[in-house]
Amino acid sequence: MDLLIEMDRILRPTGFIIIRDKRPVVEFVKKHLSALHWEAVATAEAEGESEQDEDDMVFIIQKKLWLTSENFREAE
Repeated sequence: MDLLIEMDRILRPTGFIIIRDKRPVVEFVKKHLSALHWEAVATAEAEGESEQDEDDMVFIIQKKLWLTSENFREAE
């Protein structure tokens, strides 16, 4: 969880994250997407050369721009 928070701090709005890891790690990250204002863009099975890599997944995420109700009022 600490790593996700640090990634969120460093990543600019509308920036992308590419995660290639085991399915349990990807599922853990998916649980926290809405809290971090991230959006899943794509998920795919990773093609591995060994049996260890067969369970790997590639997960692409985009950080969304945080807007408050004040932002909407100022835009009008």
